[in-house]
Amino acid sequence: MKEIISKIKKELSKSNEDQSNVIELLKELRSYFKDNLKEPGLVKMIRLAYEDIENNGSYSFLFLEEEDSKANLDYLLDLLADYGNKYNQEELREIRDLMEGIERTEEEEA
Repeated sequence: MKEIISKIKKELSKSNEDQSNVIELLKELRSYFKDNLKEPGLVKMIRLAYEDIENNGSYSFLFLEEEDSKANLDYLLDLLADYGNKYNQEELREIRDLMEGIERTEEEEA
């Protein structure tokens, strides 16, 4: 898994407009999560990420304050690389909500 994430990060660091390699690697990462980790929420997030890139030409779910799609995707990959960390799980839930268009109130988050 970490090897696939490393490959995706390497592709993101290139100033290449063609995101087809990133999409293929995200599909590979999704398959890994689906087959080995049994984490359906994360599998869905990865699918939403590559579908977003396919449809928009870049990752458009901006979670961080910076408006850079590559930085936001890179951050998502960092969280996925250590998805077992409880703090990462909280942020992954927030990103999943963003991706699914769910808005939570402060009460629901607590």
